[in-house]
Amino acid sequence: MNIDKTIEYYNIYAEKFYNNTVGIELNDFYLKFLKYVSDGGRILDLGCGSGRDTLYFLQKGYDVISMDASEEMVKMSSELTKRKTLFLRIEDIDFQNQFNGIWACASLLHIDKKLTESVFNILCNALRDDGVLYASYNYGKGTSILEDRYYNNYDETSFAELIDNVNNFEILTNWITKDLRPDRDNEK
Repeated sequence: MNIDKTIEYYNIYAEKFYNNTVGIELNDFYLKFLKYVSDGGRILDLGCGSGRDTLYFLQKGYDVISMDASEEMVKMSSELTKRKTLFLRIEDIDFQNQFNGIWACASLLHIDKKLTESVFNILCNALRDDGVLYASYNYGKGTSILEDRYYNNYDETSFAELIDNVNNFEILTNWITKDLRPDRDNEK
């Protein structure tokens, strides 16, 4: 499946996705991530969707750049945060040594599996030397398609194998949670 179909899905169902995700509280996840990011540090919200996470980080005093590949999600994020959200695909990022942290909440899971290692190298270049990446994935192995969206799935072993193949990354912590969206109680 082509990533363009996934982006098209988010353009078509942007309002539904926004309504299902904007109110989800991720405080525990934010705290686990932010303990590695200096106060007021610069964060890239990668595949920001509704802008929920960008807004949280801004309210906590961080310097945030948000981006999404869906034009409709960019509009919604910009409206929620009252800041410009970049209309940009992950594989087209060209930041160099700019971020203390990259927040990739349910975004890298849509990257074509063949591009994953090169995307991690792009993200490594965007991070400062002490930078940290938060990434969330569907739990499992291989790839899947759900509602016209492409997914990479990882468990602890397959994610560790991915990171072993990428320069300059190490896993600091790893945890498994349930999907916090309504009607997704059985998903990890």
